[in-house]
Amino acid sequence: MTTLLILSGFYIIWLAALLTVAYTPRLFHNYTLFKAINSILFVVISVLAWRHSDMSMFAYWPLLAAFCLAAFGDIAIGVANNRYGPSGASHSVSGMAGVGFFSIAHVFYLLFFTQFCPMQWYHFILPIIAMLAMLRITRHPSFHFSRHTRPAGVFYYMVVTLMFSVGLNFAITCITWSPLFSIRCPLNGWALGAGVTLFLISDLLMLPLYFYTRRKCPRWVRFVNLTTYYIGQLLLALSLVL
Repeated sequence: MTTLLILSGFYIIWLAALLTVAYTPRLFHNYTLFKAINSILFVVISVLAWRHSDMSMFAYWPLLAAFCLAAFGDIAIGVANNRYGPSGASHSVSGMAGVGFFSIAHVFYLLFFTQFCPMQWYHFILPIIAMLAMLRITRHPSFHFSRHTRPAGVFYYMVVTLMFSVGLNFAITCITWSPLFSIRCPLNGWALGAGVTLFLISDLLMLPLYFYTRRKCPRWVRFVNLTTYYIGQLLLALSLVL
């Protein structure tokens, strides 16, 4: 556990370094590298947390796959940012590859959650709302979506909100888990709930960060986008042992 705590502390310090790189023009060419290291760190932290938990590898592997795919997506978007500028990754091949990796990652998050919290009809309410909202947003003149990115954006936010709905349901189940049960909930519900919520906030902020065209995106949006994403991933990893 000591190694896990030290590594988690280093993860926070490296996140601060990443934010510094993101906001310093002369350092921005290192952006992809710093994102890659942060991504590798949350994968490693996840593995260490699993090793300190009681969860079997059979149950854990979808979560590990999700973290790895998210890391690939993170690096791909970082490459797009370095190649096309801080806000110019939305229509590049590497940027779209990043969205693809994240979409598949969310499917694996779902596979992990549904082992403990089977999907119910009400889990699809938010994805349907997201679909209707994105169908409108992607055609609004204030947002720039091409005929290729429009369906990808609609699909992505449906998957993200489904992951959030099932994950939050699982978190609430863990928090309210009856002490009369002979087995404990396999994850910390508070950390899990906060993790999936921060992940959703980060994804929602990608809309103004990469697609809004009416005015320049405020500088604080990237800060909140990066912070919520990396803290969310850390909490999801640590929910195995907290």
